[in-house]
Amino acid sequence: MTRFIHRSLKQQVTNRGFTIVELIMVVVVIAILAAIVIVAYNGSQRRAMDGQVQQTISDARKSLQVYYAFNNNYPPNIANTEYAPPLTVAVVLYTDAPQLPIYSGLSTSQNAQLFLNACNGFMPIVDNGTTYNTSCVYNGNNEHIKGTQSSNVVIHGPIINESDFVLTCGGACTATQNNIISTFKAQGGSFPVTVPKKGSTLPSPTSLATTGPASDYCLEGRAPQFRDVIYHATPDEAVTKGPCPTTPTLHYP
Repeated sequence: MTRFIHRSLKQQVTNRGFTIVELIMVVVVIAILAAIVIVAYNGSQRRAMDGQVQQTISDARKSLQVYYAFNNNYPPNIANTEYAPPLTVAVVLYTDAPQLPIYSGLSTSQNAQLFLNACNGFMPIVDNGTTYNTSCVYNGNNEHIKGTQSSNVVIHGPIINESDFVLTCGGACTATQNNIISTFKAQGGSFPVTVPKKGSTLPSPTSLATTGPASDYCLEGRAPQFRDVIYHATPDEAVTKGPCPTTPTLHYP
């Protein structure tokens, strides 16, 4: 009898499965271990990306310094240097490079105003200490580029074609003439220009184009998957934690 009871108890112990509580405990332990592994993995990934962003900004800043050494200015875009940042880091270069507003859908009067603005944008014309032309105005049906007796120009309208716009003081005036025409057309203006009866306001530009080199910059790098991994650098400041400070003179593009 004793032997039978002992064998029966042994069989019950052998055949007994996990209880609900035991299963829950196993799941909880596995979840805790998984969480520890994930946290450790994310931490290592974050540290790796933090280092990569810092290194990227440091390398990009060096490329800008090299560019400056050869050109005495900075490019309006990081792509103008020989450095290509890794695709895993979001890099943006903010500069004070001049911008050109571009317009579309201009009326006849607005087109004429844009041409006048472009003309005055390159005044006065000075070469070797001599001032030739000083301003551009519409007068009656003509455009008047005021200057000295030898360089004073009246372009007869009211329709002014591109070939009509000629400045006459030599090489300096020819260069200015070409700059005025190219800037006017780059901004969305077109010939012929019809001389207006009065001034006109321009609409908001449809876009902005970067047109020249920069004298200042702020370089910023971010890790897309970690919002707090942000670094920046400037000509006078090495790699620093945080985004570029907001400055009215710096912009992108």
